[in-house]
Amino acid sequence: MIRPLTMRDLAACSSLYAETFNAPPWNEDWRVADAAQRLRDILATPRAHGVCASTADGAMTGFAVGRRERYGSEDHFLLQEMCVDAALQRQGQGTALLEALRGHLPDVRRWYLLTARDSAASTFYERNGFRPAGRVGVFVWP
Repeated sequence: MIRPLTMRDLAACSSLYAETFNAPPWNEDWRVADAAQRLRDILATPRAHGVCASTADGAMTGFAVGRRERYGSEDHFLLQEMCVDAALQRQGQGTALLEALRGHLPDVRRWYLLTARDSAASTFYERNGFRPAGRVGVFVWP
């Protein structure tokens, strides 16, 4: 079942986020409390939108969240986080989450996100219609 994501989903999403991104291939070092802070910040942003998927008994299996941003006379959408339970990946749940989120935002003209190049994630996003940006680079400091 896919439905709109709310602050009530924060604990379940935070646990899923830490579990997913601490495992291969990401091997990051997320504490649940830090994941909760990140997701809380995203959800508290004006014009934030998200969807989540759960089992019939309510167990969180995935989510996608980001925010609308005005660019000139149109809205763009920054997809900030997306996460699917590792046991359910490559079964269409990520695509279903993206489609549901797009369904909530039919007037958004452009979508964008940041992810690792040449990764399973970039392959997934390309299969779902995203492409590498032609003129835009990501710069970091320091």
